[in-house]
Amino acid sequence: MIITALIIATPLIILGIIGQRKIQVKRELTIHKSSEEVWRVVGEQFGEVHLWSSNFKDSKPGGEKRFKGIDYSYRATITDRGETIQLLDAFNSENYRLAYHITKGIPGIAKSASGVWSLKPLKNDQTIVSIEFEMEVKNILGYLLSPMIKLKIGKSAEEIAEELKYYMENGKAHPRNEKIE
Repeated sequence: MIITALIIATPLIILGIIGQRKIQVKRELTIHKSSEEVWRVVGEQFGEVHLWSSNFKDSKPGGEKRFKGIDYSYRATITDRGETIQLLDAFNSENYRLAYHITKGIPGIAKSASGVWSLKPLKNDQTIVSIEFEMEVKNILGYLLSPMIKLKIGKSAEEIAEELKYYMENGKAHPRNEKIE
């Protein structure tokens, strides 16, 4: 009986150690531009992320105006995985903060996926950018794959941060984002 209990419990213990229900990734970086300049790209041009991020093949704004400072409520994007819709949940130009969740194109193993972007002004026209992503998995496969999913989301967050910094500081898209016309 004890051996049977151990056989059943061991995989569950291992899952408890490596698996996660909520995957959270946060990246921060300093950009040598004012918060107003960075917010113009990150916030006001939320619907045009494809211009500087290689994670998005195309993007366009849509939906009714819901927040002061932006004339739309979501962005529709095309990625390697297909179309996604990211609906804004919060948008605050005064505090340089936006939040969104994915309503279409969420991976099948995810219950939810969301992001929060915020800026913190520094002296000498510098800005700390904080990029946070969260995904909640919904089944045993998602739970089992959560360590790999976290690595992949982390890699995407690193690329997004690097490409945003490059775009802001060089006035053009990162070489990785060269689109084929």
